[in-house]
Amino acid sequence: MPETLLLLHVGAGTAGLLLGPLWLAARLSGRPAWSAAAGYQVAVLLVAATGAGLASSQPGLAWLVPFGLLTEGLAVAGALARRRGWRRWPVLQPHLLGGSYIALTTGLLVAQTGSPLAWVLPALVGQLPIALAKRRLAAAAA
Repeated sequence: MPETLLLLHVGAGTAGLLLGPLWLAARLSGRPAWSAAAGYQVAVLLVAATGAGLASSQPGLAWLVPFGLLTEGLAVAGALARRRGWRRWPVLQPHLLGGSYIALTTGLLVAQTGSPLAWVLPALVGQLPIALAKRRLAAAAA
């Protein structure tokens, strides 16, 4: 059972990491990209669910469950911010969706390297794309 969960977890994480940029590229070109957006949301949900399953089957990993829940919350809130017209959504959405993508990237790097730098580097590198997205969305909204 843990092997199946791990396979689903890795597959969903890979899908999320591939679908995130596809969704962004489509949005930048002016297309709605519903399929990429839905696929990304499903991938992040599966990562969180399978991560919780893996954490429950491995002693000492329960502390990772809140990270999965937070990642899912960021992805859902990021998708809803624009669709629901939240006040200041052009500022919120890049942080929310970018945060969910940074969390996926962090998980990959931590699992592959185990380096403490892997916990910080994605967040630092992700600040520039988030700032650019905020600037672009603010200009478009004005």
